Amino acid sequence: MYRQVWREAPRFDAQRGNVIAWLLTIARSRALDYLRKADDAELCEEPELLLTNEPSHDGDPQDLLAAAQNNAKLNQALQQLEPVQRQLVAMAFFRGLTHEEIAAFSDMALGTIKSHIRRALKQLHDVLEDDLVKGFER
Repeated sequence: MYRQVWREAPRFDAQRGNVIAWLLTIARSRALDYLRKADDAELCEEPELLLTNEPSHDGDPQDLLAAAQNNAKLNQALQQLEPVQRQLVAMAFFRGLTHEEIAAFSDMALGTIKSHIRRALKQLHDVLEDDLVKGFER
């Protein structure tokens, strides 16, 4: 981390925040990178194969219904995103790739990746929040 701080010191912008916040952001990013590398979970190329045809009978039926409804709402919200944003969000959250890995894979600028994902998450938040508010109004 110290090497990274030393290398990136010229990029620090005091107008965007203080030094401590900048250092903590770098430390957090390195910690997340470490945790991602330490995760032994394997990605399945075809996640549909992991699903069984028989429904699970564990848990409360109300919980299962709520989970199914939430899943449907999330899928509907994801479908409202632009295709590029939907793919980037999927790579970041469902495949666990970092922004840097996505940028290298997609051959897009890192800032572009971050902007697309930020806008997509804002749109998802707005859509899901509107749906939640409508649910309470009923």
